[in-house]
Amino acid sequence: MTPPDYRASPEACDADTQCLHVPCFQVQLDGARPRQAHQRANACAYHVADIIEALRRWAAEHGVVDGALTILAIEPAAGGRQPTGEDRPDLRGFAFSTIPLDSGPRRDPQPGAASRAPAPAEPES
Repeated sequence: MTPPDYRASPEACDADTQCLHVPCFQVQLDGARPRQAHQRANACAYHVADIIEALRRWAAEHGVVDGALTILAIEPAAGGRQPTGEDRPDLRGFAFSTIPLDSGPRRDPQPGAASRAPAPAEPES
């Protein structure tokens, strides 16, 4: 995968340099703690999960624990490619999902409260 960068390539899938599919998603990482972090990468439909995992891994490696990944659906230009000579790293899109970065161990919202999840079934003998 191409390393995440603040200037995602508008005409290529950043997950794989050999991918010929047009990007239709942009994943943006915005972190606030322990330092500001902003990364983004574009992905085709086949590689969006790879980009999400790569940005999560980048955040973990750089100690970014307070932030989120925002997944945007972006619209490719006519013919599937951006016009040459036009640098458009800030493609607009529809943000349809936000994934919080892990900020440490998750706490039970109500300690001591019974779980409503069904108990696992006992194996038959």
